[in-house]
Amino acid sequence: MSLAEAEAAVLRTDEPSGLWKDAFDRFKRNPAALVGALLILTFILIAVFAPVIATHDPHAQVGNLSANPEGPGDGHIMGLDKQGRDYFSRVVYGTRLSLLVGLVSVAVGLSLGVLLGSLAGYLGGWVDVVIMRFMDIMLSIPGLLLAIGIVAALGRGLVQIMVAVGIVNVPVFARLLRAAILGQMDSDYVLAGRSVGVGGWRLLGRHILPNSIAPVIVQATLAMATAIIDVAGLSFLGLGPANPSFPEWGKMLADSASRLEQGVHLVFFPGIAIVLSVLGLNLVGDGLREAIDPRLKT
Repeated sequence: MSLAEAEAAVLRTDEPSGLWKDAFDRFKRNPAALVGALLILTFILIAVFAPVIATHDPHAQVGNLSANPEGPGDGHIMGLDKQGRDYFSRVVYGTRLSLLVGLVSVAVGLSLGVLLGSLAGYLGGWVDVVIMRFMDIMLSIPGLLLAIGIVAALGRGLVQIMVAVGIVNVPVFARLLRAAILGQMDSDYVLAGRSVGVGGWRLLGRHILPNSIAPVIVQATLAMATAIIDVAGLSFLGLGPANPSFPEWGKMLADSASRLEQGVHLVFFPGIAIVLSVLGLNLVGDGLREAIDPRLKT
């Protein structure tokens, strides 16, 4: 090998790997983040293969109606509810709804927040003032109270809850992205792009936004955990699906709260499912934050 080839090989090995690859490598070295990812992957697999995992139809009555629900045993891993339905099957199918609700809620909040935050940060001026003052008004109202008001205005139901929780998250995403875009506006690549005549919206969509979206992605992961809790809380308050047979974790807790002494398992199992899913999302969110933030590379 010649000297030039050896120098070229050294240069190739020393080339930067890129932000996302470097972040992924750091994420893999974080034990807590890997535990969170494993929890989330487990819940995703349960949701996808719910018909295979569930031992009974979640809506079918396989036992007797009773004021004292049967606990685990007799072929029912998590016992029966007050209507004689297999509780394990209901918790398994509830995974689908809870993850779907969290995902759709974050998608609604993220889409609106990214739009408003991009406009406020890039255009500035009166557009920034109007959008941010409206976001400040929304942030001045407690999130759960605002969600209750939106559900009361739209009507009771699962779709209404997803929209309400998504709207509550809009100010967080908008302010976070606005701050990230403002931090990029004086960067060298932005000045270079403007100097060669790159159009405004093209510059925002292809250059500024991709370099500003990382903290928003981290916040979206954490917001999904909060969304699952908020949806469960709204269902517990009686604003969830009107169908009493709906297998959703929060509604299952609400339906079982009055019979806690007769059947502790009715509250324990969906509660544990909520705790583990939220724990996994929080661990993944913290791991992403530590992997992406250059100040936390150590």
